[in-house]
Amino acid sequence: MSDSGVIRRLDSSSPGVLLGVREAGEASSPPLLFLHGFPLHGAMWAPQVAAFSSEWRTIAPDARGAGASDVGTGQYTMELLVDDLFAVLDQVAHDEPVVAVGLSMGGYILLRALEREPQRFRGVVLCDTRSAADGRAGKLARAIGIRRIEQEGLEPFVDDFLEAVLAPGTRAKRPESWSGLKRMMMENSPIGVRGQLLAMASRVDTGRVLGSISQPSLVVNGSEDRLTRPAAGKAMAAKIPNAVFSMVEGAGHLSSVEAPVEFNRILGRYLQHIR
Repeated sequence: MSDSGVIRRLDSSSPGVLLGVREAGEASSPPLLFLHGFPLHGAMWAPQVAAFSSEWRTIAPDARGAGASDVGTGQYTMELLVDDLFAVLDQVAHDEPVVAVGLSMGGYILLRALEREPQRFRGVVLCDTRSAADGRAGKLARAIGIRRIEQEGLEPFVDDFLEAVLAPGTRAKRPESWSGLKRMMMENSPIGVRGQLLAMASRVDTGRVLGSISQPSLVVNGSEDRLTRPAAGKAMAAKIPNAVFSMVEGAGHLSSVEAPVEFNRILGRYLQHIR
C-alpha cells in the first residue's frame, strides 16, 4: 500500500486512549473523511488519499484497537466507536461539515453517526455496507470469531476472512493485494479485532435514518460482494432520498482496495458534484 498520509495521535472519547488519524492535503481544503472496514485500518484508503488529497483535506482515522490507535479495554460498542469519531471531528474538522466515506464497518459507524448528529456531514458515501443489525446467525458468527481469535490467534481468522470478502480469483490474479491486506490486518491488535467484532454484534438497526438523509448520497457495491450483496446496496440506496447507486465491477467486499481505479472514478464523479 502507498503512503496514506501523516499520522497524528488525537484524543478519543475515553481519557488516556489515543487514536491514530491519517491526514493529507492542505488545511484550507474541504474535509473528506474515510472510515475503514473491519479488520483493517486507515491505510486501506491510500489509493483514495493519493487521488483526492490535492483538492481535499483527507482524514482517515484508525478505529479504536486498529492501526496506530490504542486498544483501551477491548470492550467496545458501536456507540463508543461513534463517540470516538465525534472526538476526532471535533479536533480536525471543528464545526465544518465533512464529506464522509464509510466502507463495511465504517459504514455502520457512519450511519449511526448520521442518526445521532447529521449536521456534522455535508455528503455521505456508503460502500459495501448495510443499515440492518446482525440477526441471530450474524451475532453467533461474531461470537465464534471472538472465541476463535482467543484460541488460535489472529492469523487463521484473517486468512478465512480474506477468502470470504475478496472476489473469487483475487488471490490468484492479484496476489499483491491479498498479501498487502493480510499484512495490514495482522498489524492490528487481536484484542482490538475482538472488540470490533463485539461492537458490530451490538449495533442497532439504522434503517430508520435512511429516509431522513438529506445530504447528497452515494451507495457503492462491489459486483462480487458476497457479504453485502449488490441487491442489498440497491435496496438501501432506494430508501435514501436522491441517492445514487454505483457498482464496482469485479470487486468483492473491499471494493476501494480491490478495484481502486474504478472506485476512484465513481467517487471522483460524486465529489465533483459536491464541489
